[in-house]
Amino acid sequence: MSRLKINLLVMLLPLALAGCVSQPSSGSASRPPAVDLDAVLPPQSLLRDDTIAALTHDRNQSRLGYVGVWATDGDKCAMMDQTAFEGFAVITPDSIRRSSGTCTFEPGTPGETSARFDATCKARKKTTVKQSYSVQMLNSETLYLGTAPDKSATRMVRCRLQK
Repeated sequence: MSRLKINLLVMLLPLALAGCVSQPSSGSASRPPAVDLDAVLPPQSLLRDDTIAALTHDRNQSRLGYVGVWATDGDKCAMMDQTAFEGFAVITPDSIRRSSGTCTFEPGTPGETSARFDATCKARKKTTVKQSYSVQMLNSETLYLGTAPDKSATRMVRCRLQK
């Protein structure tokens, strides 16, 4: 092959390859995901009984806004009842389950945005301890949950089932 032909091939090769590379489309907005993964739980068939009870509880009738499934951030909702992790609370009208165990308490006053519970907790299946919980609803999707008086409250978001 002559030197001229080689030089032409070397010069034309980048132009030929440029057509093979896709260029990003300009001006088109990225499509939103088909599923909003923020604060979404696993399918109901994979959830524990108390989680389902907290999710299906009629808060409009009971006026207990704190009843529900909660996590410190929406991404943790996907792990609910699938693996052990810190930063969640499953609250029914008379119980709360966290990574440290399950506690029972007397239901709070309907319609209140804050509540305090004196709970009886089972830790490690044999030990029973008393624990005080405080709940402060910020809105229907956010609350602060604390264990009084030893720890400050933690902000949590409501988890939901995929629609």
